Amino acid sequence: MRIGIDLDDTICRTTEMVNDKMKEYAKKKNFDILDIMNDEEIKLDFFNEYLPEIYRNVQVKRNVKDVMRRLKSKGNELFLITARTNSLVPSVKNVADVTEEWLKDNEIVVDGIFSSAYGEDKAQIMQREKIDIMVDDDPYNYKMIVSRGGHCILFDDREKYDLKENYATSWLEVERFINEFRG
Repeated sequence: MRIGIDLDDTICRTTEMVNDKMKEYAKKKNFDILDIMNDEEIKLDFFNEYLPEIYRNVQVKRNVKDVMRRLKSKGNELFLITARTNSLVPSVKNVADVTEEWLKDNEIVVDGIFSSAYGEDKAQIMQREKIDIMVDDDPYNYKMIVSRGGHCILFDDREKYDLKENYATSWLEVERFINEFRG
């Protein structure tokens, strides 16, 4: 089976690190934290300064490595399909290189990486690459994938959403869904 997996907030704790770095940046610049997200120039400056560090040091979520290893050992192919892009800020020159380095440092093995993919783009990549099922934390991506006939597990370990179907709150649940999946 070919499995697509989102990166940020699905296999790693990106939002938590972004929030921590925003607090650090706000304190350093004497801003209110809301200023960062509400002012495009300030937001760009923040991401330009901190995004490379965030991408290099973000923490892997619980059970991700073990589940991904077990999925690979059963002959599945794993593909990262991420919205990460080179065009967000000038400080990230090659998001693929940073991501591949992070994967290597965290001993996570995938068969391929597709970047700059969000919403309909993820659904198109799934169709083009014959991905059987996707794991993603974003309900918009979930909706786009399912609306185009794809299969998706909505991953939510922070209990943000209220779905009952194809919904996993841990990587052990993701593994169970995938093992039971019959596309």
